[in-house]
Amino acid sequence: MSDASLFILLFGGLFVLRIIAATVIFFYILPRGDRCPNCDHATARLQTGIWNRLVPSLRSSWCTYCGWEGMLRQGPLTEQPNTADKTTGVGG
Repeated sequence: MSDASLFILLFGGLFVLRIIAATVIFFYILPRGDRCPNCDHATARLQTGIWNRLVPSLRSSWCTYCGWEGMLRQGPLTEQPNTADKTTGVGG
């Protein structure tokens, strides 16, 4: 092999490895669950066509409180208040 092809192979491989390493690191930096990273309120899940099918371990989310929109990893969800548990004050 010539020196030029070894140079291209080596630096091309390092470039690809750098992209893979950055992707893995940024994946683990994303928070888990459905809490907003800005204000810690529960977020709403957005239905994005192809993105959720390509990467099912991520979810598109939107915070209704502060307006943050972004990606979160799958994780524990915040329990929603049950309307049947609320008392109406009638009969007792």
